[in-house]
Amino acid sequence: MRKVRISVNGKEIEFEVKKLICAGYTGRDKELVVKHIRELELLGVPPPLKIPTMYVISPHLITTDENVEVVSDKTSGEVEYVLLFGRDEVYVTVGSDHTDREVEKIDVRRSKELCPKIIAREAWRFEEVKDHWDEILIRSFIKKGNEIKIYQEGKLSSILHPNDLVKEIGETFNGLVLFSGTIPLKEKPAFSNYYKIEIVDPVKDRSIVHQYNVIVKRL
Repeated sequence: MRKVRISVNGKEIEFEVKKLICAGYTGRDKELVVKHIRELELLGVPPPLKIPTMYVISPHLITTDENVEVVSDKTSGEVEYVLLFGRDEVYVTVGSDHTDREVEKIDVRRSKELCPKIIAREAWRFEEVKDHWDEILIRSFIKKGNEIKIYQEGKLSSILHPNDLVKEIGETFNGLVLFSGTIPLKEKPAFSNYYKIEIVDPVKDRSIVHQYNVIVKRL
């Protein structure tokens, strides 16, 4: 198990992560999902056995740190919404399913196990956003040289709704953390030493932002 501290409406809570699941290929438009799978195949990434796919990952990989270590310079992040299932509440935050892109060509689940799974230090209650869920946006930014560029941007309406993700995993329980799967890139996959991830609620005029640096530690 892994414990993280997050702030919900100004109140800090300690969340005990008992199980971590990273969802993949979760776009609502199935034709676009299949197209993306074909594009990945051209890059050497094996296709999934089913759509969507759920990868069970070690909960010890969860972190809210602003500096994360990896063992390869061929890793990259991707912005996702993240659900944290508590005893009486479900919380929503933003995260990055950082992944080793070289190992991904051999074993997708293993490629995820090799990198931290980053989440922000703040969260919202799902009850507060469920009525306007599809209007919420997520974004990611990367640093290229001295310039920070937008890397991903899209509404949550393009990703499976939490209720549909829950149907795919079959059950929820206190301590489960679920990464949603990501949105398309605005450019070709890029490797950066800096990422900023953001979830924006335009209805309540608020956002959660987290940034992190990637440090390559050679074995």
